Amino acid sequence: MRIYVQTLTAKVRRKAINAMNPEKRRPLIFDIHRYALDDGPGIRTTVFFKGCPLNCIWCHNPEGISFEPELYHQPQNCILCADCLSVCQQGAITINDCVRINRDLCDGCGLCAGQCPAKAMTIKGRYYEPEELVEILLQDVRFFDHSKGGVTFSGGEPTQHCLYLGRVLRKLKDRGIHTALQTCGFFQWDLFKTGLLDMIDLIYFDIKHLDPDLHFKFTGQSNKNILDNFSKLVDVARKKLVCSIPVIIGFTADRKNLESIAEYIGAKDNLSYRLLAYHPGAIIKASALGKKIASGLISHSMAADKYREIAEAFDDIVKKQRTTNRNKVSGVRCQEIVERL
Repeated sequence: MRIYVQTLTAKVRRKAINAMNPEKRRPLIFDIHRYALDDGPGIRTTVFFKGCPLNCIWCHNPEGISFEPELYHQPQNCILCADCLSVCQQGAITINDCVRINRDLCDGCGLCAGQCPAKAMTIKGRYYEPEELVEILLQDVRFFDHSKGGVTFSGGEPTQHCLYLGRVLRKLKDRGIHTALQTCGFFQWDLFKTGLLDMIDLIYFDIKHLDPDLHFKFTGQSNKNILDNFSKLVDVARKKLVCSIPVIIGFTADRKNLESIAEYIGAKDNLSYRLLAYHPGAIIKASALGKKIASGLISHSMAADKYREIAEAFDDIVKKQRTTNRNKVSGVRCQEIVERL
């Protein structure tokens, strides 16, 4: 095995080692976004983890899919100084009229990014010791206290790093800081429940598609584990749970899927939900990572009136389903009373 691994490229070699020793894989963070206003109540700092078990075609954060460090190249910033070429040890960079990167050779070492004076090249993915990350997050505690905000963990998929995330959460809760989680829902329930659930105040849980075949086609994973975890959270943590539904034209925004999800949510009383509009920024970021853009993705946001129309129709279905549920419950209770007479 040792001889074989040494013959591989650096990128493949690291993936092989991680596959053999997943518990030794270090959690990487690709962004810490301060003064976030859309990731929970109040002013928040959002931590974005790298690595996700899903590979959604429309992913808003494509830099969060891989567990590995990735080179993020913005050619519009390049000044053609060729400093990157001189330090690349993998021969992944060539320069003619512009800088070109061979992604198969690039191992994400970051030497070129460290040398680039124009920041045309940066590395997405850095490891922080838990104590180091908490120290950074506590710099904004005054804003959290004033606005009733806190810290949100997103990605990628934060629950892929349960032990690490648990250590960070524990330190934040010791300081009384509100915590939120954005999750795709694909995680090991036992690890999540015992290691994270009690330290999370708010959970944004994605429901993308109820059709198992289409869910697999669009995300690369079955939705069984996701729906099982969602049902368990509804039972044990409904008050802190918010269902997030991405509205993606050509993928999740078809009438049948949205109606099915609305009925699914409506069948669960007092469950909060929100619809998420598609953001075309994913296309720009995917290009900077050297990733192919999925056919069918649009390069513009949904028109506001169209999104509003979808949201209103969705709300109506949820309300009707909940009214139906209450009527059924009332009917059962009336029948029980009659039987007692």
